[in-house]
Amino acid sequence: MTGKKSSNPAKIIITSLSLILSCSVLAESPPTTYEYGLKLDISKVISISTKGSRTCEPVDRTMKYMDSYGKTKTLKYRVLSDACDKRRPNNSNGI
Repeated sequence: MTGKKSSNPAKIIITSLSLILSCSVLAESPPTTYEYGLKLDISKVISISTKGSRTCEPVDRTMKYMDSYGKTKTLKYRVLSDACDKRRPNNSNGI
């Protein structure tokens, strides 16, 4: 019997797509750290995540967004942790 050499087009396509997608993930730039006065071009917010903290302290928050050119970017900025909200008294009279 002779060895039959076959190329499966589906495997080639899947492998090619996997390589392309893995390269685009590797090409993602590191997050930009927000500084006062930084001009932002935010067309759509994709996600916002914060590392949790049980104490009231500044923590890093990360926002992934799409700019007006359709490019996905990441912004890192500081916020007070959610624990700070729980420590504030509830004022029903608006003061």
